Amino acid sequence: MQYVLLMNSAANIVACQTCGLVQQVDEVPKNSAAKCARCDFKLFHRLAHSRDRTIAFSLAALILYFPANLYPLITADYQGQHTQTTVFQGIKALFAHEQYFIAGLVFCTSIFTPALKIIGLLFISLTLDWPRWKKGRAWVYKVIRVIDPWNMLEVFLLAIGVALVELTLLATLSFDPRLLWDSPAEEKSHE
Repeated sequence: MQYVLLMNSAANIVACQTCGLVQQVDEVPKNSAAKCARCDFKLFHRLAHSRDRTIAFSLAALILYFPANLYPLITADYQGQHTQTTVFQGIKALFAHEQYFIAGLVFCTSIFTPALKIIGLLFISLTLDWPRWKKGRAWVYKVIRVIDPWNMLEVFLLAIGVALVELTLLATLSFDPRLLWDSPAEEKSHE
């Protein structure tokens, strides 16, 4: 990956994205990158074609947003009965069973915030040439960065589930089954 360093032309001042150190960087030769004096992270200020890629990914996400929420998430065939459940039906069922908090959480993380994120990214990317609304665009981007981890809630739940399985596996493997047959005196001698 090639890093392009675009700095303030007057003073060549750059802030490290990792540690925040503000430093002066002289001209960087082609096909090389400057590194932070404190943390040795590669310094780069601009990503090439960032706006075009953001628009393309946001439009693709917008197109896929509807099938992802309207097509069945789970399909089950049991004893000749066929059932399908979409995200909307799952949320509706959670509300019907008075699981309001979980239903609201699923709605926000699966439907509401992804839609807001897509709209926000399109808004930012498409209005960059407009001189007004700079603070508004910055605020929208900050909000997107704050809600990003919450859109990955299912990944966090999966990670917790995997960790739980790993811990129970370790607990099982660490148990010596001979302890089941030892007398109390023998048990103390093996500890």
